[in-house]
Amino acid sequence: MFLLQKHAHSVMVGLFKGGAGRQGTLKWKDFVSAMNKLGFKCLPNSSGGPRTIFRSVADPNMPCFSWIKPHGRNGGELAAKDQARLSNMLQKRYGWSLGSFRLRP
Repeated sequence: MFLLQKHAHSVMVGLFKGGAGRQGTLKWKDFVSAMNKLGFKCLPNSSGGPRTIFRSVADPNMPCFSWIKPHGRNGGELAAKDQARLSNMLQKRYGWSLGSFRLRP
């Protein structure tokens, strides 16, 4: 379980809580910031491609993952369908779920 400050907590809860009726978008920079708070470093693809690589700083044995950075103003936004795909991938790779994130008192 992760104890997160308000902003990172709301990003991760929103990502995992959405479900089929998910509405709205998630700003890419907010997702990257939340992942930083979870101990992940965001790295550009070494081959120069559009994928961003997320690697755990705390646990070098933890598998990394990559995601294509969305385009657009303010660094892009993840649409509802992309949020669903992303939360499913994080659940499969790390076992994360809505209950994995708690608000730091």
